[in-house]
Amino acid sequence: MEEEAKSPEGDGAKPAKKKGSKLVLLVLGAVVATATSAAAGAVLGPALTGAKPAKAEAASRAAAAHAAAERGGEGEGPVSEPAALDPIIVDVREANGEMHHLKVGIAVELGVGVPEEEFKKLIPRMRDAAISFLRGLPFDDIASPQKFDAIRNELGERMSKAAGKGRVQRVLFTDFVAQ
Repeated sequence: MEEEAKSPEGDGAKPAKKKGSKLVLLVLGAVVATATSAAAGAVLGPALTGAKPAKAEAASRAAAAHAAAERGGEGEGPVSEPAALDPIIVDVREANGEMHHLKVGIAVELGVGVPEEEFKKLIPRMRDAAISFLRGLPFDDIASPQKFDAIRNELGERMSKAAGKGRVQRVLFTDFVAQ
């Protein structure tokens, strides 16, 4: 029994530490250092390189307005910040009576001089006009790529009319999913 209690290295000697635990700590430290430097680069990178996101955004807006003007006058005048409405989900029927779901995301470019507070009060009217129009469409029209522009134009006219003259410059689809 005495032999079992003794360690192979002699009396009172401690067991040798495993080298694997040092390797795990080293790898863990390397992962943490890499993640920290990546996060710092993402946060501080634009400031250190001198890139200014506001200038890039303004340049892209100007390019979009110029491209819209070249498409035939669409988008003339200043481009306002689009205000996104909550997604609209409606049920539409197919010719055989089968129900389908339509999800539409809409953003609205406000007319010149329309304050955001006034726009917020108009949202229920515009959503009502959109829902009424979309529910009346047959699914075959919604699923047809040829009718997409006509649907967008008609929806824009109805929402502009609901908001009042000059308050809505343009209606944009940000989502259009039919299932």
